Amino acid sequence: MLSQWLHYAAETFLVYGPFGLFLLAFAESSFFPVPPDVLLIAMSLQEPRLAPWYALVTTVGSVLGGVFGYFIGTKAGRPLLDRWVAHERIRKMEKLFHRYGGWAVAIAGFTPIPYKVFTIGAGLFRINKGVFLLASLLSRGARFFLEGFLIYFLGSAANTLLSSYLEIITISVTVLILLLYLVFRHTKTVNYFQTLWLSLRKKVEEFYKKKISPLGAFGNFLVVGLALGVGFMLLFAKLAEDLLDNELKLFDQIVIGIVHTLQGPVMTTVMKVITNIGSPPVMIGFALVAVVLLLVKKHIWDATMVGTALAGSWLMNELLKGLFQRTRPDAARLVEVTGYSFPSGHAMVSFALYGMLAYLIWINLTSGCLRTVSTLAFALLVVAIGISRIYLGVHYPSDVLAGFAAGGFWLVGCILGLQTIRYYKGKQPPPR
Repeated sequence: MLSQWLHYAAETFLVYGPFGLFLLAFAESSFFPVPPDVLLIAMSLQEPRLAPWYALVTTVGSVLGGVFGYFIGTKAGRPLLDRWVAHERIRKMEKLFHRYGGWAVAIAGFTPIPYKVFTIGAGLFRINKGVFLLASLLSRGARFFLEGFLIYFLGSAANTLLSSYLEIITISVTVLILLLYLVFRHTKTVNYFQTLWLSLRKKVEEFYKKKISPLGAFGNFLVVGLALGVGFMLLFAKLAEDLLDNELKLFDQIVIGIVHTLQGPVMTTVMKVITNIGSPPVMIGFALVAVVLLLVKKHIWDATMVGTALAGSWLMNELLKGLFQRTRPDAARLVEVTGYSFPSGHAMVSFALYGMLAYLIWINLTSGCLRTVSTLAFALLVVAIGISRIYLGVHYPSDVLAGFAAGGFWLVGCILGLQTIRYYKGKQPPPR
């Protein structure tokens, strides 16, 4: 009888597709008895290539549902637990929360333990909100992505594995992690790493005080900028390595599958408009207007860096495309394009140019609201341009991500160059 009811409930949510999956995951984390795994596995078996996407939907729904359960716990947790759970078990649960905190939530989120009881309990016993959210995200994501990727790689063969061994796998992994934690906690290994970390931290602090601190705000700006530049460079290097090793296929397939769920006549028109904003004529027009306005304001170096961001990123993109010579996707394209694919020129140049414009607005305007809105608008525009190239079938997702990485690297270099000039001309960079 219970299994029939569960099957009926899953079928009801299945009618609404990903939205129904989201609703079920949300409800199960706070008050509903049907686990979302039932629907996640069923939908993933129908479309194995979308299994990671369904896992993401389930994770987001479950975490948000957990937050709702936490809220329920803070407002009405005691009466609910008194009704559902024996008093002795509540007392043990309270001890568990006070002793282990986020670990208790994480274990419940990954194993067959009723998750909703722990989300409500976390609110009732006032577990730190940040710890609760992080534990929920990691544990729920680990469980659902485990299911999604098993189906993605194994197809229908994963059904038997999940139905027979999923709970055993999750419990075994949890026990193994706890054992490792206990082992490391009671050995000298932890002390060794703590000593090593403190030693490295001390050396970094000494270097910072001697070399960077005398530069004042510019020193802080320089450290952050170099860190960002190195991060962008490492991301591009990793993507380039994976491209040469032919390891980007899975990533590209997953993202293309997600983006293609947006397809429709109206969306195609919107994407064509957005991609044109990242085209050379439009970006050159934006750059010329910005240069003229900056020259009128006598911001000569600012105007120079706008041109540098545009021209430098374009030249670098041409060199990189010629180096890697990746052909464009074979799927039907919605716009005509020529040339190589890696990295995306639209993504790379728009990131550098519009990023520089956003930065100049940020440092030259006094209105905090206008600066924030402008920065967010440019950021969303750059992301939308990248998505449009995937949607229109002219670039792989890895092309776009590599374009963002290379464009970010060039943008950071331009900003550091501008602020170095300002520093040596007696203008300190803004502290923001």
